[in-house]
Amino acid sequence: MFNFLKKKKIQKFTVNCKTDSIFINDTNINFPTTYQTLLSILKEPTRQITTSKNYCIWDDFGISCSFENKESILSINFYQNKDKVSEYVAKKQFTGDLFLEDENITYSEFGKIGLGKIAIHRLGSEHETRFGFSIGINNDYKV
Repeated sequence: MFNFLKKKKIQKFTVNCKTDSIFINDTNINFPTTYQTLLSILKEPTRQITTSKNYCIWDDFGISCSFENKESILSINFYQNKDKVSEYVAKKQFTGDLFLEDENITYSEFGKIGLGKIAIHRLGSEHETRFGFSIGINNDYKV
């Protein structure tokens, strides 16, 4: 009867990173990834902004990405500090977990963690506490 009073349950995501593979929950993500792959995991974005790039933002999950081509998304951003305010940043923070191999590093400080063709990047300058992380292409990777 009073369903509108019930608090909406937010889906939690687990990002598990291994050498050359990243899983969000149980779905393997390859980079570059596609918009359709992200939709299958995250569903429709809360907001979309189009400028010189396209931005998809999942406000409830604390996740965003930007791209020029829906078939070639190079990275996904996860925001952990809601003090970072911008129209391109999710309104809520990421509440899931980030694992490197089997170690939970969700709130650990790190720079860039190269995992072969993919990498985990910190969001924020080296002189401040990171405000999140990004997973995607490792531009330093050489075959």
